Amino acid sequence: MSRWRDLPPLSMLRAFDATARHGGFTGAGRALNVTHAAVTQAVRALEAELGVALVRRGGRTVGLTEAGERLARCLNDGFGTIASGIESLRQSESQRPLRVATTVFLAQALILPRLAEFWALHPGIEISMTPGLALVDVVAEGYDLALRAWKGNAPGTVTEPLARSHWVVAGAPSLLGEGPVDVRKLPWIVPDDDHSDILRQVGIEVPAAQRVQIGSPHLEVSAGLTGLGLILATEVVIRNELASGQLREVKVGTFPEVHYYVTMPSGPRRAETDAFVKWVRTLF
Repeated sequence: MSRWRDLPPLSMLRAFDATARHGGFTGAGRALNVTHAAVTQAVRALEAELGVALVRRGGRTVGLTEAGERLARCLNDGFGTIASGIESLRQSESQRPLRVATTVFLAQALILPRLAEFWALHPGIEISMTPGLALVDVVAEGYDLALRAWKGNAPGTVTEPLARSHWVVAGAPSLLGEGPVDVRKLPWIVPDDDHSDILRQVGIEVPAAQRVQIGSPHLEVSAGLTGLGLILATEVVIRNELASGQLREVKVGTFPEVHYYVTMPSGPRRAETDAFVKWVRTLF
């Protein structure tokens, strides 16, 4: 049970501690960035509350009474313990890996290939990523942030816009061949109903007979690279494959924009979190 209610105000204790350390009210005032008169008043108020003289005033010099010596030793031990505890907490937080929840695609295509760049800018920040499609509770599960293509609104969190991208239909050159592409005659890797709904927005209905079942949405891009079928992905996820020619875009219409968000616990944040979010913004 906390005993703070039984203690004199902290401002009085700090004023006396500084007086004892610096040998007078003037030095204590400089250390606390207040006037020596304010220190004098605080020490007098502490003496009045405790009902005992703590200092001996003699001209410009200030000495400690026996009671003052005892209290000074107690405060030195107490403030020292508090300072050590705070420093230990700061050290443990600074050394704790930054926990990031994100999608498999963002981790593989965007973050991991350029993570060395982040470490060059911020050496010593360890990153622990948890890729997956499942929703995470960043507060309850102890994450520093989550990167997603949907906007979170869980209690105790704050969500900020991260970046925008757009949907792309693409296929391997071995699948597309030369000349015009008729997407109605090609196989599709459509892992879920969400992708089907997006395709319907541009007038594409993929019948069951044209669907290639790969068993895992995480393998969608990998399967597309082998030529198993057309894929629907955000441009940022397959940007490198498009640039290298491993995949070719197939123009089928205008898709809506995709908005990416970063969700973090509300309240104070680690400097490492802000540094990582700032860096991720540059990747899009």
